[in-house]
Amino acid sequence: MLTPNERQKILEQLHTLATADVVRLWRASSGADLDSQAFRELIVQAYPEIASQYATIAADLATEWYDASGPELSYQATPAPAAPVEQYAANARFALTATGEIALTHLTGAVQRAVWNGARDTIATNVEIEAGARWARYASANACAFCRVMASRGAVYASEAAATTVVGRGKEMSASDRRARARGETRDSRRRFIAGGRRNRRPDGQSLGDKYHNSCRCISVEVRPGKSYEPPSYVERWQQDYIDASRAVQPGAGAGDLKDILAHMRANTNVRR
Repeated sequence: MLTPNERQKILEQLHTLATADVVRLWRASSGADLDSQAFRELIVQAYPEIASQYATIAADLATEWYDASGPELSYQATPAPAAPVEQYAANARFALTATGEIALTHLTGAVQRAVWNGARDTIATNVEIEAGARWARYASANACAFCRVMASRGAVYASEAAATTVVGRGKEMSASDRRARARGETRDSRRRFIAGGRRNRRPDGQSLGDKYHNSCRCISVEVRPGKSYEPPSYVERWQQDYIDASRAVQPGAGAGDLKDILAHMRANTNVRR
């Protein structure tokens, strides 16, 4: 079974190939006037095929990873449905609102998201279907502040709605609570329920846990029924960073707005955003 880091490397290789195809498309079409309607139409028509092809490969790979994580289980994963062609076309149109190399940069960024989302969506979709399954967000050691907070939740995401447990009202989770939650435990040694953390929902209802920014390398890692997830050792430091930041922005309460908490974390740690 591949480690999360090994999965990341495979997706990086895949999106490198996808990016190369997008660049080749751009260069092959650049004999025309880059500002012409004909050039724009060609990109909008051809780009979705590239994005869809590589997103589908990523989804197929994630299906294999999912099944390999629980070969003794009866549930068999299926790839997440591909994004509609119009979505990819819309991404291309948005990229072309810029000009020249900037537009190309936007386009390669879009195909990067398409590839990684093919894998992420497959994991999250199958967790939704398989009873008792959960998923965790895995981030690299040099991840940005936002991804650090999301990844520090452990294997608490059982569905899209459950991925909203970040900040808000509720009891603050201690570092030991977070480690226990990551192992799939719900009660402590005295049989008391472990704190579930603070909650926050975005106004549009979309979960924060599956929010990925441009160039994000985070992945979703399935935790099959009866299995546990052990986050990388550096995540424990992130958990404490979050607690310290939440207390700093609202002293004594250990709460605060996520935006303020992230701003404090960025200002006090050497992370990129």
